[in-house]
Amino acid sequence: MSDELALPMYCIVGRRPVMAFETDDGGMDIQAYNWTTGEFERDIGYLTTIMVGDADHVSEAEFAEQVSQLRLELFGSPDID
Repeated sequence: MSDELALPMYCIVGRRPVMAFETDDGGMDIQAYNWTTGEFERDIGYLTTIMVGDADHVSEAEFAEQVSQLRLELFGSPDID
């Protein structure tokens, strides 16, 4: 069994999209959807939740669809530009 973590990791926690990805220096970062801006912000507080907690692990496509739906609800458009 490998100790290596499969990144990127796409999760839905409740309704909030949360993603974990490898940084340029080989570390890991976690970003969570901001309900006000529709952007993603660093939030290491989700580490335990996405690793061993109550998070739904989804495909990149499912993740993107959830983000688009939330942005549509927030801005009336799936794009925030």
